[in-house]
Amino acid sequence: MLVHEMLEYTTARLPHKTALIEGDRRLTFCETLDQVVALAANLSEMGVSKGDRVALFFPNCIEFCIAYFAVLRLGAIVVPMNNRLAPREFAYIVNDCGTETMIVGYQSWETYQAFTSDLKEEMRLIYAGDKPVEGAEFFSDLIKPVQSAPESPVIEMDDPACIMYTSGTTGVPKGAVMSHRNIFTNARNAGAHMGYRERDVTLIVVPLFHVTGLNTQLVALIYVGGTTVIMRSYNTAGMIELLAEHKVTTMITVPTMYTLMTLNSALGKADLSSVRALSYGGAPMAPDTMIALQERLRGVDLFNAYGLTETSSLATAMPPCDTMRKGSSVGLPVSGVQLRVVDAEGGDLPPDTTGELWIRGPNVVASYWNKPEVTAKDLANGWLRTGDYARIDEEGFVYIVDRMKDMINRGGENIFCIEVEAVLVENQKVLEAAVVPRPHSIFGEVVHAFIVPVPGTEPTENEIIEYCVRELVPPGDPPRR
Repeated sequence: MLVHEMLEYTTARLPHKTALIEGDRRLTFCETLDQVVALAANLSEMGVSKGDRVALFFPNCIEFCIAYFAVLRLGAIVVPMNNRLAPREFAYIVNDCGTETMIVGYQSWETYQAFTSDLKEEMRLIYAGDKPVEGAEFFSDLIKPVQSAPESPVIEMDDPACIMYTSGTTGVPKGAVMSHRNIFTNARNAGAHMGYRERDVTLIVVPLFHVTGLNTQLVALIYVGGTTVIMRSYNTAGMIELLAEHKVTTMITVPTMYTLMTLNSALGKADLSSVRALSYGGAPMAPDTMIALQERLRGVDLFNAYGLTETSSLATAMPPCDTMRKGSSVGLPVSGVQLRVVDAEGGDLPPDTTGELWIRGPNVVASYWNKPEVTAKDLANGWLRTGDYARIDEEGFVYIVDRMKDMINRGGENIFCIEVEAVLVENQKVLEAAVVPRPHSIFGEVVHAFIVPVPGTEPTENEIIEYCVRELVPPGDPPRR
């Protein structure tokens, strides 16, 4: 099924059910589709056609959702813009993908002005705000009902639907080209492995310009007929309030947000009895946070998951029955996905041996935009070389050890940052931790940690060092600083 057909499929079944909520705004599936059809018709009139790239420059909002499905309906390609980048990075992405059309939210208008002089092509602009601005079409005018809409072009499942740019740790951002098949596969897997159902209500607090919020929440919930509540900008008390107000049943975010949630006084006053499943990824979750969530939200299922932009989101998911038993694992491969752990020569390693994780499946992108050499290197023969060190145990559970580029070489001894970070966040005074290498005249590199204290605590440097010595240094070994 094509991505925009998922919306059409659910609208035919549930036209009057609420699809999207943001603040005091609500749209049914029928109202959502009507606005999508109208915007698609107007974009077509403006000259947008199959294969064109259309950049979406928004925070989390309903307008992003409408624009996303409208662009796909034309066979054009969505380019979600990470609104946290610097102006030169925005300019690079727009120039690299060759977009000539951009839909800009009022919150991003000033940022757009900062990089417009660096663009190679003249831009076709659509502005989403309270009132029109000079030099741009007005979004509100383009979503009004239309008498007729052009037929969608012939679109194949392997045609590109979205170019999502990675963080650029290799120098400049890489545009992962997701097909309709990639995104549909992920939506189906999210429903199957996270138990999504028609009566679910999800709260999106992570960015819609990333695969988690877009593919594993918005698109997946549209597909099953659930309701999506959109939080424009995150704050912990506001998140708890929305969970209670809308009787949210499922959510995905990062462990830090759950830790902040358990520490916030609003949690004790909120009725969160509707919440049945909380998913997380991106970092290990401290056992104390898991226990606190399960004590506060009786019967809640906790899902750990792992994925990348290049896997369209999910690559593994943890069955909730194993979350506590396999707390440091990211779970089992999702349906249709094959995993390998390999050595430096690409040879398969035995269970419980650390090597690079390779992934293959219908969710894995086939290419990077305008990057044939990187595509040939990192996506050869359908296998994604993730750049992550991992191991797979005898039961098939996957453990992410670290990013290959994040490993610290201390005098020839390999130290994985993520393992130290996992220990640090178990300290009751540590909210977040980031471990990096620091140059050293003798050892080459040594471990250096940055921590964010739990609100109301003041851990000292010596206190943290002594804790790490207890937890990380084998008995009888001298401390190594």
